[in-house]
Amino acid sequence: MASAPGSLKLFGEHAVIYNRLALSAAFNRRAFCKLSRSKDGITIELKDFGNRKNFSFNDILVSYTELKGLVEKGDMEGLARARKDIFSPYKIILGEFLSEFGFSPLRIPIHSEVPRNSGLGSSAAVFCSLAAELNNFFNGGMSKKQLAELANLGDKVVHGNPSGLDASTCTFGGYISFRRGEGINPLKIKTEVPMLVVNTGSQKDTGEMIGRVAERYKTDKRGVGRIFDRMEDTALSGIRALKSSNLKKLGGNMNTAQECFRELGLSTPGIERIIETAMDNGALGAKITGAGGGGCVIILTKEPGELTPIYKRMGCDSFQTVLGVEGVK
Repeated sequence: MASAPGSLKLFGEHAVIYNRLALSAAFNRRAFCKLSRSKDGITIELKDFGNRKNFSFNDILVSYTELKGLVEKGDMEGLARARKDIFSPYKIILGEFLSEFGFSPLRIPIHSEVPRNSGLGSSAAVFCSLAAELNNFFNGGMSKKQLAELANLGDKVVHGNPSGLDASTCTFGGYISFRRGEGINPLKIKTEVPMLVVNTGSQKDTGEMIGRVAERYKTDKRGVGRIFDRMEDTALSGIRALKSSNLKKLGGNMNTAQECFRELGLSTPGIERIIETAMDNGALGAKITGAGGGGCVIILTKEPGELTPIYKRMGCDSFQTVLGVEGVK
């Protein structure tokens, strides 16, 4: 069995797509995949969706060829149509791997503890666990970099134009700084960060949020570029705060990052209510994690347990988490 952690974005969401620095951390909720031989075709079992389907090798190959073409052309409309099939990202990963290592009848059950559509890298965690289990099962000898690239193919189907940050974080674990033009940089950070994750209960479409920012960037490249530059400065300052264990400074950086989300039009009344509650109860910082428009808010507070019952009364699920955990295994 292979497993991969979720990816909690600390800084640089959206800006990372435009070659600014971002920072993420693997956290202690995981996705799991275990392959076994079957008698006929490939059966994918998405346990969290209650969805199971069997595909012939030809089904996988035809879908893979179509999906790979859409990804290579950057056909966002085509990918939007393709992702309506819940199995499409799994088929591109399987097609990419099995076309090299050979087709074999398989049963592929997949389960995840990472909340979906919440800015926590749920899809990347699942795709990383699948990529790693394929590599284990077939003794593929793939490096972690190759596993991240394979997993990110699935994310490209789901999200259209992901930076690769989630797939890298789920694969390598720990804390990752990332710039598209430079790749990943694993960071040595030992600071214990008391973080609370609060789910707004409102799902969002990451691809839609990415598209919304892209459209605004087209019409106001200079203004949006300044916001991205500020997000990068905040990420750099956040890294320094983490390395020096300065939680007060880290919280301030998170608040600045949230201001950038507001300026990009990616916050919501529900998100702002959660953040206001956190700050009224002594939190050091709070921000969206992920693309915005819904999903989860992360809160830096010295006593996460004191906030949990407050959010429960508000009807919001929340959980304390550990950052910087081991990656895919």
